[in-house]
Amino acid sequence: MEKFLYILLFILLIVLVYTKRNEITKDIMINYVDNDLKFEEPNEYYKNYDYEYVQNTENLYPEKKQDILNILYTTLNRGQTEVSFYCKYEECINDVNEIAEGKDYLASINNLVHPFNSYKNIYFTINKYGKIELSIKKQYSDTEILIINQKIDNIMSELSLESLNDYEKIQAFHDYIINNTTYDSSINIENQLTVDTNSNKATGLLLENKAICSGYSDTMAIFLNKLNYNNYKISSEKHVWNLIKLDNNWKHIDATWDDPISSDGKDILLHDFFLIDTNELIENEKKFEQIEHNFNKNIYKEAN
Repeated sequence: MEKFLYILLFILLIVLVYTKRNEITKDIMINYVDNDLKFEEPNEYYKNYDYEYVQNTENLYPEKKQDILNILYTTLNRGQTEVSFYCKYEECINDVNEIAEGKDYLASINNLVHPFNSYKNIYFTINKYGKIELSIKKQYSDTEILIINQKIDNIMSELSLESLNDYEKIQAFHDYIINNTTYDSSINIENQLTVDTNSNKATGLLLENKAICSGYSDTMAIFLNKLNYNNYKISSEKHVWNLIKLDNNWKHIDATWDDPISSDGKDILLHDFFLIDTNELIENEKKFEQIEHNFNKNIYKEAN
């Protein structure tokens, strides 16, 4: 009888181990095999800023949804092209899937990092043990970055920014890109993902003298980061522009809307959307009888 009980207990133990094999393997992976996951050292375009929506982190073992968002921000902000992390809470996989499938999460975080660290495509792989692997294809190639940096450095030298104050420096660059850029009307919300174009990047604006809003805002963000201003891109469903912290206040810059398309083809330079607060942004937008600056205030909280 005693021998039978031992055999029964042994069988029950085997059944228990088999039914819980994934959980057991996951614990082994987290606690012994992959117990020391770390981020890579940040590249030169890392921004040492935390925002209300996401913050830099060292934690690759998320225990809540916010931890996952912070991992995504940190990965992009450091310029990494891949990272792995482990889910440590029950709803983690669901949260990862929601973030991966929800455009607002990823696009918004992409706006907060330096354009040179932003992604063109981002891929999620999830295994049965709760390990998530991210693979990132960047928006700008190394060659493009080299050319853009050289071009902006030349513009800054041409503008003789050394003798100007902060406001004057930013205005000089704002005016330069408007005076030397035409809005690319051939690109719209319907075809921008299928048309082969550089107008959605700084390369289009700086090398081809044409851009859409993402090209204007990327170029402005690269310039602002060169001068170490805390800034990021801010977007609505159909539009993107810049937000900068200047004299401890957050201000909007929308170079696209300061470069309107005229009916007679005449070049126009405005300052209606240059270093203004959110109330001014809303009021000035009414003049154009369009609503494109209705951003998500739960994400871009600095603009509130």
